[in-house]
Amino acid sequence: LTQFIARSLHRTRLHSSVTFTTLFLLNCLKCCFPTARSSSGHRLFISASMIASKIICDDTYSNKSWRVVVQGMFLLREINQMEREMCAYLE
Repeated sequence: LTQFIARSLHRTRLHSSVTFTTLFLLNCLKCCFPTARSSSGHRLFISASMIASKIICDDTYSNKSWRVVVQGMFLLREINQMEREMCAYLE
């Protein structure tokens, strides 16, 4: 997971405020669901990063571009679903 996050941050080269917002969103998620255990930190990190990027940046990556960032680890429909679910969980 650590290498995945490092590669994602390197590939996107997003502003540090996006990274901090990503961490904030993940912390909010943990506060809302303290007993939940993730089966994939990769999914959580990417979905939080996508949302943070869309909140902070005027011109951001499309979900199709995020698929390139994760090197095809997830299908486009999975990326779309992850984003929807993260938004729903965070309200």
